[in-house]
Order: sequence, then C-alpha cells, then structure tokens
Amino acid sequence: MTNAHDKKTPAFELSWCNDPSQAEAFAALFLQQLSPSYISHAELQEQRAIAMGEWRPDLPAIFETQLRETLALDPATAPARVAVARTVGALAGFALVSIDEARRAARSFATLDDLVVDARFQGMGLGGQLFDWVCAELQRLGIQSLFLESGIGNARAHDFFHARGCTTVSVTMLKELDGTVSQALDRRATP
Repeated sequence: MTNAHDKKTPAFELSWCNDPSQAEAFAALFLQQLSPSYISHAELQEQRAIAMGEWRPDLPAIFETQLRETLALDPATAPARVAVARTVGALAGFALVSIDEARRAARSFATLDDLVVDARFQGMGLGGQLFDWVCAELQRLGIQSLFLESGIGNARAHDFFHARGCTTVSVTMLKELDGTVSQALDRRATP
C-alpha cells in the first residue's frame, strides 16, 4: 500500500499501553507536534497552558507526569487509558482517552484528550486507524459517545474529525476575570 507521497505504508500495531516507562517517549512525541493552535479549553483547565496560544514552560514535566500516572493504571478498568500505535517496534502515535466513571449522563461517554501521530507517519492513514481503533474499543466497553475538542485555530484537526463523522455540538468561550485579554482568534461563524 502507498500513500500520497509514494511511501510504502507500514503495518501498525494498535493496543492499550500500561507501561509507565513509556511516558517519556509519549511526552517527547507530543511535544514535537505542538503548536499554539492546539491549545483549547482542556489545556487551560488541565494546567498545560497559561493562556490561549501560550504553553506552560514546565509542560514537558507536567505532561510526562500525567502520562506516567495514566500508564500505571490497569487499562482493563482505568478511567484514563493510552492507546499506542507501533510499527516495527517504533512508536508511531498514541491517543489519550478518558472514560466517564460517574455515568450520570443519559449516554455513556468517553473523551479523546489527545491524538498524536509522529510526523514520519503522517499522511499514511495512521491517525484514522488509531481513531477508529479507539472508537471500536470504546464501543466494545459499552461506551455510546466520544467527545473531543480542539483549539479554535486547529482547522486541520477539525477537518480530520469531521471527516470521521464527528459533529460540532458546542462552542466553548472564555472570559478572563482578572482583566487579561485573550489573544485567541474569535470565530463567530459555525464550522
């Protein structure tokens, strides 16, 4: 199989990961792919970013700690899980998923917190394979809905998820109460 760049598409192995020693590699891959457009309300709420368009200087340590704690959990019962994609033993991508434990919503749900593909494997369909695999695994667990969110300026991600059947269900807004002016691009039109 070839991709648009005439590269042979490798076979990817997809699975849940529960090896805390992999946290550093996952964090390094995440950090390689970052741009200010990735920042959404989740990054602000999870202490990954200081403001719209501005990552925390200690993000590498924060994210690696989050991953290490998540990877130490049993993926069969954990409320947060890491799906990993490998090819020939190399890390090709991963997805961080949170599962609603409270189950107070009308439909059971999970949240796709992050989906990251190594630049060497982008354009080979891995992102779609990883997304589809996570969806199938969540369905197998009885999860009925998958939520995700993306930074307002991350049009590439929006297009990717819309192409996979995701629907925009809300717009998240922020008002800084300390007088700080948000530098975010304000889009008033719906996608």
